[in-house]
Amino acid sequence: MNKELAQLLGLLFTDGCVSRKGRNGWRIYFVNKSKSLVKLFRDCMVKVFGLDKERIRIGKRADGFLKAVVNSKEIGNYLVTMFGGFRTLKFRNGKLPNIKLPISKLQKNDCATEFLKVIFSCDGGLCFYSAYRTGKQGGTRWLIRTVFLACSHPQLRKSYSRLLKELGIQTRNVSGDGKIKIETERDIKKFYKLIGFLPGVKITDHSKYWRGYEKEQVLKLMIFSYNNPSKFYNLPKFHLR
Repeated sequence: MNKELAQLLGLLFTDGCVSRKGRNGWRIYFVNKSKSLVKLFRDCMVKVFGLDKERIRIGKRADGFLKAVVNSKEIGNYLVTMFGGFRTLKFRNGKLPNIKLPISKLQKNDCATEFLKVIFSCDGGLCFYSAYRTGKQGGTRWLIRTVFLACSHPQLRKSYSRLLKELGIQTRNVSGDGKIKIETERDIKKFYKLIGFLPGVKITDHSKYWRGYEKEQVLKLMIFSYNNPSKFYNLPKFHLR
């Protein structure tokens, strides 16, 4: 296990897959809107397996997502033999696939932070906005700050929480939302120091306030806001409807 393999595994466990192609072949692919993440997939495949980058076909789907695809019996056999399956969605019969993260390998080789950085860059996000409540003595304003990881698979959420806990980061596993949430000042600052987000990865259109901003940029603003909360209470973006 090294940095590049840990990053590749993070990509495959989120927006990638290793699926059968024909009787004996395998198809390794990654789908995402981020050019930075697709480039990382290509670079990891080149560095880990010594591939010519021309073997990794990159294109754009009709829905606007980018895809990177490699067909390789040898690489597929290695990945599924060493790490099992990468499917995280339910089967047609409603059952969840059995997923086991290589936690001991990641920890033994000091690759857990690189793995989690990719996981959060793909499926993680931030809630950062100003809230207001009216009371008898007037109004109170405060900032909502949360770093979250969206993951519908309960076994995976448990494993991610374990990895974070062993790095000293406490989380809340919210099964109803299908999310792991990091909510305290101490833990958010520790997440920023140890993990963070990959450069160039932007917040999606699902965000009301921060779409188009880089995730790491917003995380830095969130950290800065602990010392200067009043500077953020009345940002114009928090008052748009």
